Amino acid sequence: MDRKTRRFEFEGVILDVPLRYDEVFDIYIEDYPDFTETPVWTADGYPVMFCAEDACALAQTEEAGRCVDCGSCIYYRQEPDSLIGVCRNKGKRRIRADSGSSEIIFEKNENKKGAIRL
Repeated sequence: MDRKTRRFEFEGVILDVPLRYDEVFDIYIEDYPDFTETPVWTADGYPVMFCAEDACALAQTEEAGRCVDCGSCIYYRQEPDSLIGVCRNKGKRRIRADSGSSEIIFEKNENKKGAIRL
């Protein structure tokens, strides 16, 4: 039996996120991966993040207050109808040193480019 997934496509990233059935609510929900353990990068080298991930040291709010999570940060751009988005802080950006150009980078397996199945 094929496992149900939901596909997200944004900024050069294709993610197939597994769905799991929630018996309490009688619906399928996304089972997002841990993007800190298995990073995913956009074509421009920015990290994909879960909105409730703890804020990093570079996080900022519009009111110069303390960020609690990625979702409250001015650099985070959440994708419509999802709980994931992209951190657009230049300090978090990765650029391939060997080519000088930005590419999708998979930290655990750099020989794959394009799509990642989680």
